Amino acid sequence: MKKLTVILLACSMGVAAQAQVIDPLTGSLAGYTTTPVLENSDGAGAGISFTGSASGLQDNFTGSPNDPEQGLFWAPASSFSTTFAVGDMLTVNVAVPTMTITNSLTEDFGLAIAAATPIAAGSGNGYNSRTLFDWASVSVRPVQQSIRVNSSISGTLVTSANVISGVPSASVSELFIEWNSADTFTLGYIDTSDVQHISETITFAGTSTIGTEIGFYGDLRIAGQSVGDFTDLAISPIPEPTSVALCGLGGFLGLVGWMRRKK
Repeated sequence: MKKLTVILLACSMGVAAQAQVIDPLTGSLAGYTTTPVLENSDGAGAGISFTGSASGLQDNFTGSPNDPEQGLFWAPASSFSTTFAVGDMLTVNVAVPTMTITNSLTEDFGLAIAAATPIAAGSGNGYNSRTLFDWASVSVRPVQQSIRVNSSISGTLVTSANVISGVPSASVSELFIEWNSADTFTLGYIDTSDVQHISETITFAGTSTIGTEIGFYGDLRIAGQSVGDFTDLAISPIPEPTSVALCGLGGFLGLVGWMRRKK
């Protein structure tokens, strides 16, 4: 039994050791920029802010009136100790309680990637810049108990494809974005049993600079709304199916050997 325990422990430690936390999100957020991408208040004062505390990163509605406000909170991928690149998986730990609100208003908090220098919403673009640069996000939506992916690819915005429903936010352990090839990304979430769920795989144009910026996405719609917390923004190699299979095989063979010795 001791040998089996060692095999399983070695597999789990091998996976964990490869993940590099690039920002715990519990300290300074000085390297990030908040960029509004949708301002339905037309610059009248409502917006999105991202704040940090000892419990992690939060997404907040600021000002008034009550209306949909969306924003990105990003930093250059090159500014971190480990750079997000092809073959990597970007993850963030999620501790968002399941919510029940008796109205139709929604709120999203997610992990995001973007092309170089996201463009802010303003009077020159009708307070909506979502189609003016490439970006993508995967979000938890606590009220509707769902995981949602947004993407803007070469001017085409998609906000409602491949929604994963029936996902209480308290069951979400991590959100992830895998950089599969030069222009292809897979987005989804990992549940509290460490099972990976894929929402969507998206492909950008070959000329895109997508992945230059990494960070977070918020969509809030009523004064006083706040969603959190996110901690431990991390980068790790995309798990190889063969590696997972070998760990499983090693554990199985160890269990078989142990059972035979017990007979």
